[in-house]
Amino acid sequence: MTESAADYLIEGGLVVSGAGVTRRDVLVRNGLISEVGPDLSGRPSKRVVDASGKYVLPGIIDAHNHPVNTDKIDTFSISAAFGGITTVIPFIQNLRRHGIAGTTFDTIQGFIEEAERISYLDFGVHAILVGDDDVDDQVPRLIKEGVISFKMFMTYPRRGMMMPDDKMLRAMTLASHQGGVAMVHAENGYCIDFMVDKLTAEGKTSREHYAPSQPRILEVEAASRAATYARVTNCPLYIVHLSAREVLDVLTRFKGGGAPLYGETCPQYLDLTNQAMLDHGPLAKIGPPLREPADNEAMWRGIAERLIDTVGSDFCGFNKSQKHSGGQSVGPIVDRPDLDEGSASIFDASFGGNWAEQMLPVVYEEGVNKGRITLPRLVQVMCENPAKIFGLYPKKGVLQPGSDADLVLFDPTLRHTLGAESQHCLSDFTMFEGKEVLGKPVFSMQRGETVIEDGELKRAQGKAKFLPGNSDLAAFATGGHAVD
Repeated sequence: MTESAADYLIEGGLVVSGAGVTRRDVLVRNGLISEVGPDLSGRPSKRVVDASGKYVLPGIIDAHNHPVNTDKIDTFSISAAFGGITTVIPFIQNLRRHGIAGTTFDTIQGFIEEAERISYLDFGVHAILVGDDDVDDQVPRLIKEGVISFKMFMTYPRRGMMMPDDKMLRAMTLASHQGGVAMVHAENGYCIDFMVDKLTAEGKTSREHYAPSQPRILEVEAASRAATYARVTNCPLYIVHLSAREVLDVLTRFKGGGAPLYGETCPQYLDLTNQAMLDHGPLAKIGPPLREPADNEAMWRGIAERLIDTVGSDFCGFNKSQKHSGGQSVGPIVDRPDLDEGSASIFDASFGGNWAEQMLPVVYEEGVNKGRITLPRLVQVMCENPAKIFGLYPKKGVLQPGSDADLVLFDPTLRHTLGAESQHCLSDFTMFEGKEVLGKPVFSMQRGETVIEDGELKRAQGKAKFLPGNSDLAAFATGGHAVD
C-alpha cells in the first residue's frame, strides 16, 4: 500500500528537547507530530520546510500573561506568535471591582467564548481568586471545566485584590483535594502599604523611592508563608514572577518535601534592573519591582540549578499614557495627557509591561549565548515544564509522535534589535528598547498550520482552541519532585 503524503516535512534542523539537541527531521500529519527521525527525506509530504542551520523547538508556552488592557487576546496573541510562542495561558478574574456583575466562573466562560473567536493561538486559562470570591463554589466548578490553576494575590489590599490568608488556605485545601494548582503573587501587601504611606508622608514619591517601598524581604516572607500553607494543605504551589535573590533559599527549603513547589521568573527579572526605573519612571513600574544585578544573576542560577522551573512573560499590554496616568486593567482606558512623566507620584502609576514578543530572544541571548543555561534547559523552562505543571503535556511542550504539531524554527545567526516599532502589539513601548540580540524565531506552526512565516502572520482567527488542564497530568502528579 502506498503511504499517503504527510502535510509537512521539517527537514535538516537541530531538534531540541530537554534531553539534548539532535539532528532530526520532523513529519507532520493531520495536525500532529507523526514521526521524528534522523533522515525522513524519503517520506512523501505535501510541503518541505528547510530547517538547515536552525533549531527546531517545541512551541513556547507563555503561562503568565494578562491580555485585558490595550492588548486583548487578539493582538496579544499576534505579538506572542511573533515571539515564538504557540500557547498562552492568561489570568482572568471577576470584574466586580470594575462594576460588572458576575462570578469568576462567568467571566472565564465569557473569555473562553471570545478567545475562541479572536485569538490566533491555542490558550488555557488561570483563574484569579480574590477576597470576595466564594471559593467553595468557584474552585470545584472551575476545575471541572478544565481551569485547574488559581492565582491569589498576597498583596494589593487597597485595590481589592488581596486574598485573606484564611481563604487562601481554604482554596488550597479545595484545590489539593480536587486536582488543582495554587498560584501566588508573593509580596506582603500590608507592609507595602505601610511603606508607601510612610514614604508619601515624607514627600518621597518620585521614582527613586519605588524600589524601597517593596523591598526584597517582603517577597521572601510571602513566598515562605505561601509555601508553608501549601505544605500544610498538601497543595501544589506555583509562585509567579520571582525576583529576589533570597527567595532561592525558600525554594531550597521547601522543594522536594510534601506537595510540589514550583518557581517562575520573567525576562525582566533576568535582564533589567532598578536602573530602568531610575531612567524611565512609570514605564518600568512592575510588581515586584525590578531589582539589582545580583538578583538577575540569582534568577539565572535558580534556573540552572533547577530551583526555578519556568519563565513567563507577565505581559500586561499598556500604552505609555496608561502607565503614567495610573489607568488600570479591564475598564475604560484612563488617558491623562495633563499628567506628564514627572508630575505624579510613582505610587499612582500602573503596574505592568510588554514582554511576550521579546521573551524568547532575551532568554536566548542572556541565557544561552552568555553561557548561563543550555539550550535544552531553555526548552525545559519555556516548553516542557509549563506543559507538565498545568496538565497540557505531552499534547503541548514537546516534539514527539502524537503531540500537537506546535513548533518553532529559531535562527541563532540572526542579529536584530528589539524595540516598540518592530513589535506586533498595540502597546507603544517596551523596556527592552534598543537591546541587540543574536537569535530570532523565523517560522512557527500550531497543530500543523503555519502561524508565522517570512515575517508575516499566516493564521486566521477562529482556529484557536481552549485547552482544558488535565488534572491527572498536572503538577501534583509529579510527587513533589522537579518536573524535569
